[in-house]
Amino acid sequence: MFALDSLDNQALLARLPSLRALEREATAELIAYLCELDRRRLYTAVACSSLSSYCIERLGYSENEAQVRVGVARLCQRLPQALDELRSGRIHLTGLFLLSGRLTSENADALLAEARGKSRRDLECLLARWFARSDVLPSVTPLPGCPATMLEHGPSAEAPAACTEPEPEPAPAPKPRVQPLSASSYRVEFTASAALHDKLVKAQNLLGHAIPSGDLAALFERAIEALLEAETKRRFGAGKPRKRRALEPGSRHIPVEVARVVWERDGGQCTYLDDEGRRCSEQRFVTLEHIEPHALGGPATVENLSLLCSSHNALRARQVFGEDQIRKKIAEATEKQQSPDTPRDDPWKSLARGDPWTTLGSARRGKSQKWDESSEKIQAALVRLGFRTAKARRAVEQARARGVEPGLEPLLRAALAELTPTVSPARC
Repeated sequence: MFALDSLDNQALLARLPSLRALEREATAELIAYLCELDRRRLYTAVACSSLSSYCIERLGYSENEAQVRVGVARLCQRLPQALDELRSGRIHLTGLFLLSGRLTSENADALLAEARGKSRRDLECLLARWFARSDVLPSVTPLPGCPATMLEHGPSAEAPAACTEPEPEPAPAPKPRVQPLSASSYRVEFTASAALHDKLVKAQNLLGHAIPSGDLAALFERAIEALLEAETKRRFGAGKPRKRRALEPGSRHIPVEVARVVWERDGGQCTYLDDEGRRCSEQRFVTLEHIEPHALGGPATVENLSLLCSSHNALRARQVFGEDQIRKKIAEATEKQQSPDTPRDDPWKSLARGDPWTTLGSARRGKSQKWDESSEKIQAALVRLGFRTAKARRAVEQARARGVEPGLEPLLRAALAELTPTVSPARC
């Protein structure tokens, strides 16, 4: 890098457009690489649970920067012509991101052509013209600085009668965020519904003696502690050890005491390590998975269990059973479900024998249900196809909630439909 102050004005102005062209070319190439990396799921090989986490943890992008690039990469997989627009400079990166949620194979040619050369503001107007939304209904919104509830002042404080200073027009509600303020404090910000607001006020009143100030931080800390205690008890048990039930051969049941030890040992985080020893940072949607697969006889022991995120569980399944085998099984199941000769169970027979799937409102109650033998068979089959346990269980539950006919075959078809959406990413 040479001293820029040595350049004359003409040379400086002449250099910037060429740098912009280089930046545009590099951005387009980066997006193309992200497309291919996503297609191959290579982010899992470097201990990342998603393309977004790869962009943040390995490429050093901010969350917003990663969101834009992942969104455009996914768009370019669906519509490769979008990458050409980016590479040529006809549409900028932010513009493609704005368009990504509205572009389809049917409108892509016309919408991209009209979007060329437009600023972000112009693109927002274009989208409003193409995809008109309903008018905003008249409303009255409390101004910031004019609190009308006890939440800002505590249960004993009175709300001010009027605002003494005019306030600017309120901006749209901010997105939820957690912002560090110091080494020991954070700012937590989100928009609450009216129902949640009423519950907060009620909680402040009930805890008036314990938390006289009505401090929201203290209130939320109590609530989170109670939630963690209840959820930990639900998932891993609590109190005196219970008598361990005898497990039938081939059962996928994991005793709660084993699950508790594995969860604490792994710190509630995916345990996948890449070749450089970096561990996946994912802590959401992690599940207990067998190191030696259950399908190959692996036992449900502390030593043979670990926590994996959905991406690395799928990666391990492909490593163990092979990509071709998994695709073959999925193809066979899909072909079978589409076959007109596939036998169907009579729903009336199931109703007559009291099949719990037909119990009215069972899916709406939102409570944990004890899976019957048929559900466990479907779940085990899906896991053997490479799907993680929690995802397979959720797919079966969603299928049942949609009112699928009772029986193995209808449930399998519906669960596979939940797990394998009809998306065929194109190569960039």
